[in-house]
Amino acid sequence: MTTTQRDKNSPPPAPRRLRKWLRRLLWTLATSIAFCFALIFVLFAFLNRVPQSYPPPAKIIEPPTRDAYARFKLDGFDSPYLGHTGSWNGKGGTMFGGTKENDMDKEVAMGLRWTFMPVNWRALEPIGPVDLAHEIPAAWKGLDAFVEAAQRRKLNILFQAPVIGGNAEGPPDWAGRREPDKSAPTNMDAAADFATKLARRYKPGGTLAVEQGWGDLYGVRAWEIDNEPEMYRTHWKNQAADYAELATKVAAKIKAEDPLAMIILPGVASGKHKFQWLEQTLHAEALAGSPTFKSNAIPYSIGPIADAVSFHVYEGLDSAFAGQPRTVEVVFDELREIFEVSENRSAEFLYARKQEYWHTEGNFDFIGALSKERRAAWRIQFFTRAFAAGVRKVCVMDASKPEIRAVRAYIDALPWPFPMHRADEAIQAINPSSKPIAYRHLDSSDPQGGQVWIIWTPPGQVDSIIKVPVHRSSVTIIKSDGSKNTQTANDGQVEVRIKADQKMVEPVLVVDR
Repeated sequence: MTTTQRDKNSPPPAPRRLRKWLRRLLWTLATSIAFCFALIFVLFAFLNRVPQSYPPPAKIIEPPTRDAYARFKLDGFDSPYLGHTGSWNGKGGTMFGGTKENDMDKEVAMGLRWTFMPVNWRALEPIGPVDLAHEIPAAWKGLDAFVEAAQRRKLNILFQAPVIGGNAEGPPDWAGRREPDKSAPTNMDAAADFATKLARRYKPGGTLAVEQGWGDLYGVRAWEIDNEPEMYRTHWKNQAADYAELATKVAAKIKAEDPLAMIILPGVASGKHKFQWLEQTLHAEALAGSPTFKSNAIPYSIGPIADAVSFHVYEGLDSAFAGQPRTVEVVFDELREIFEVSENRSAEFLYARKQEYWHTEGNFDFIGALSKERRAAWRIQFFTRAFAAGVRKVCVMDASKPEIRAVRAYIDALPWPFPMHRADEAIQAINPSSKPIAYRHLDSSDPQGGQVWIIWTPPGQVDSIIKVPVHRSSVTIIKSDGSKNTQTANDGQVEVRIKADQKMVEPVLVVDR
């Protein structure tokens, strides 16, 4: 073998091999980065789509009267706008243990009277039942601090409690599980006992209220049991009846402590295929639960115990993945039908027709694919359509600065938005091809009383000028950025300009008071 042949067969020098390896590494890295960017682009393009239509509800629930919430005896409890800002650790703080005060300040800035906190059973009783008469553990002190901060800001609290599934990762180990990796605890009564401790401490007139000198003027009176139990992370899938058992036992314990407490459930997601699980929570005789539940053979139904029915809607996200409108009106119709079909199914579990429906979680999407300005316009459209359908409380979740301005402008104009009625026929577009959408809120039954119009056009049209009937000689025009201007009426009408947009048209509020 010659020297030349030996050189050809021998491995290249180390520096050359290193350069070759680095080139391959850089090529792989660049390809991976390019793929990730392409995937993100496709995902955002997919989620940036908007529903092609917003079908009106098949049936509308009559609006509540202004004194409908007086019996709860808490200032601001009647407000229909629910705060849902930031992240949570299930024990009074943010996901990483920080304070929730900044999030609550944002809610106050929007004019909200509600805030939100999930309370995770595993986080508050990790090693066994807690005796609060003996000692207040650190996790409970964190929850105390949250409640105290909310009270200083005059925010009512929607406690999502007890949370067992979802981010709570199941019941504490000491309580056992009826099935591996699922939510139903072996010791269901221990979960109910935990709810007793929560209610006893945080109700109006409870232990914390007495310590702080609030008396019965402040405390937690709204309780949502678990979070998207039908499907989210650790869940109650195939344990619908077990969830009904939990809800029944927890509701009984909370109301034993506070008869005025409001039980809100089941906090389901909006996917139509998931509503089968909801039907099973209502159909007591089906015994659609775990093997342990079936062996116990004691029926439960959430129908009689739900003071309010809660649900989640992400209109853009849900509609994009479904390939058809999954708007608040559509989901609301489906949800009501399920509860109404079950009203008289069983003599043992009869219940009156539900009137109280709360939207407790949702946004257009949860990644911000739609621009902030378009989301601000969507906020106003969503509020208006939801209230017109009959939803009693609507969630404001993770609002950006433009959305905060839009929410504040809407709440300032409509602190009590009921009644809200569709009124397209009462307005007139100067351009005959324009198809404006109009809703009207009447302050009273007086035909000449105050009123607020909310007007927009479907996406994809041209700019429109709309004639709106008014009673006063001048009215206030409000846009989603919070800007206001006064406009003089002419022969009982004002003309408003609606600027076109390909995805989400900015509504205009006409305040005629």
